[in-house]
Amino acid sequence: MAEMPNDVQKLNEPPEPPAQPELGYMAANDDSANESDSQVQDQPGQHHSRRRRRMSARHIRRIRRRRRIRRMLIGLGVVLLFVAVLAVWFAWSAMKTKNEVQQAVSVATSMQESLTSGDTDALNKSMEDFSSHASAAYDQTSSMLWKVASQVPYYGDDIRAVRTAVTAMENVSSQALPSLRQASSALNMSDVSVSNGVVDVSGLTKYSAALQKADTAIESAEHDLIGAPDPHIAQISDAMQKAKNYMHTLSGMVHDANVAVQVAPKMLANDGSTRTYLILAQTNSEIRPGGGLPGSWGVMTVSGGKVELEPFISGGSIPWFDEPVVDLTAEERTLFTDKLGRVAVDVNFTPDFPRTGEIAKAMWKAHAGQDVDGVIAIDPVFLQNMLKVSGGVTLEDGVTLDGTNTAQYLLNQVYIDKPEDQQDAYFSAAAGSAFSHIMANAQDGKAFLKAVTTSVAQGHMKVWSAHEDEQELLLNTPISGALKTDAATPEVGVFFSDLSQAKMDWYLKRDVSVKFDKVAPDGANQYTVHVKLTNMLTQDEVGQLPHYIVGPFLEELQAGQIDTAVFAYAPAGGRLVDWKSTDGKSYDGVTTHNTLTVGVKKLVLSPGESYEATIHVEVAPDVKTPLDIYQTPQVEGRTDE
Repeated sequence: MAEMPNDVQKLNEPPEPPAQPELGYMAANDDSANESDSQVQDQPGQHHSRRRRRMSARHIRRIRRRRRIRRMLIGLGVVLLFVAVLAVWFAWSAMKTKNEVQQAVSVATSMQESLTSGDTDALNKSMEDFSSHASAAYDQTSSMLWKVASQVPYYGDDIRAVRTAVTAMENVSSQALPSLRQASSALNMSDVSVSNGVVDVSGLTKYSAALQKADTAIESAEHDLIGAPDPHIAQISDAMQKAKNYMHTLSGMVHDANVAVQVAPKMLANDGSTRTYLILAQTNSEIRPGGGLPGSWGVMTVSGGKVELEPFISGGSIPWFDEPVVDLTAEERTLFTDKLGRVAVDVNFTPDFPRTGEIAKAMWKAHAGQDVDGVIAIDPVFLQNMLKVSGGVTLEDGVTLDGTNTAQYLLNQVYIDKPEDQQDAYFSAAAGSAFSHIMANAQDGKAFLKAVTTSVAQGHMKVWSAHEDEQELLLNTPISGALKTDAATPEVGVFFSDLSQAKMDWYLKRDVSVKFDKVAPDGANQYTVHVKLTNMLTQDEVGQLPHYIVGPFLEELQAGQIDTAVFAYAPAGGRLVDWKSTDGKSYDGVTTHNTLTVGVKKLVLSPGESYEATIHVEVAPDVKTPLDIYQTPQVEGRTDE
């Protein structure tokens, strides 16, 4: 058989099987070769094929890492977008809350003015507006968004503070204002009548429950507000302080009204019983810590609201007692001497009027043999406020006292017009005539009580009841004139007592102020108390005025000099930090009275001379209630510069 040509033989041979890819990953070190396929050269009789190189472990890890980063970035973007949306939403909600709160506070100011003036229509309108704004703010801050935001570190305190303030406003709106609306007639005194010497307040009793409920709700809201965290943002801190001050004022007003509704009908014997009160008529031209020298004493009888006044006697006519009529504490003897309990015109050496009431009651019993149901202190400024309501009274000598001149005449002019031996008797007769005229001629019950509340707020009328249940209610109101010994209700006291025995305090200009200073290292709030005293008398006037006014009555003094003792009482649980004055000296000594720290300073001012002191005090640690100031009642005497 002939041989076939080689070319033909090759064509008949079975083809070679295609090359199989290698198993496993390429071990080549060149990464670029791993990322591209090598080209196979065309060979006759062979199929074309592509070989894929295997990826290295490093490359796979890189790919996987890139995929993870891509997923993380997408997730982060979603989260950031969500947070941005929440931030915009919260910013809008915060702005709306701010606007509603600002409007609510603005309305609240009007509401306080309406409470004071007794304008029922304006009060009801203010209550409706306040409730609307408080509710709108509460709807915002009660959302889940605000709850979550309040947990943010550091600034969460600011958000919690805002939520607390808004919640307090809402509680006042929903719990207190409805009761105040029910008692609006009591607040504007429309159910009080004064006619022919009869004061009828029995109509107030029907509002007792409503006022008690409102008082409790507002007091609770004030405590919540005080307990809020301290904000870090200055604007929020300022707003919170304004809210606290507003709530503190509102709470005091409603509490005082609540006490008045409970106590006044009983003290004025509207139940048909008979009450007897000792009246101390003070002269502020010779100041005492609690007001002025109690130069006239008289007895007032009230039966079924009918007020009758017996003739006043001079306090100087009551003999000095050999021993105090009550047991005096060692503190009282140190600060005020035992004359506090032995001498009638010195019973208000103490600024604590309940103590003055106890001593005066015992002294009157020892002198006149008569028990009284309480003690009431008034002064010429009180008489002037009341004569604005009743109209002026003309005295036996033709002098007319009215709502503009009573204080000036009885505290200064009378000592110029009348001989020295007639002055005490004249003052007593004038005080008695003015008081009797007021009770007989005041016909407008609302105006009458407005004048009373104004006098109480200014410190020109104080009341102590010998009935324990009544006194317990009166104790935390301005009319009691009591020193506050509870650290939760901080109060700084600044009191003055004349030592010269003249009548120069008509010419003593007194400026007393208090403002927040800083937070002390122990967390206590520190305040600055500024005191300025100026003798407004000129040297030329000294020789023109009577000896009874300018003195001197003490050998160490010259005519026209004012000798004054200054008492600065630290808040309960707090302390006196320092005392810096224009004479370069601090206080003369420090002691205690009724558990309160007291700094004492004695000074003498010549005509035209001034004294200034800057006193720093701290309240008890962790007490956030605004600091009140209690001082010797002011008199608009000679205040021209």
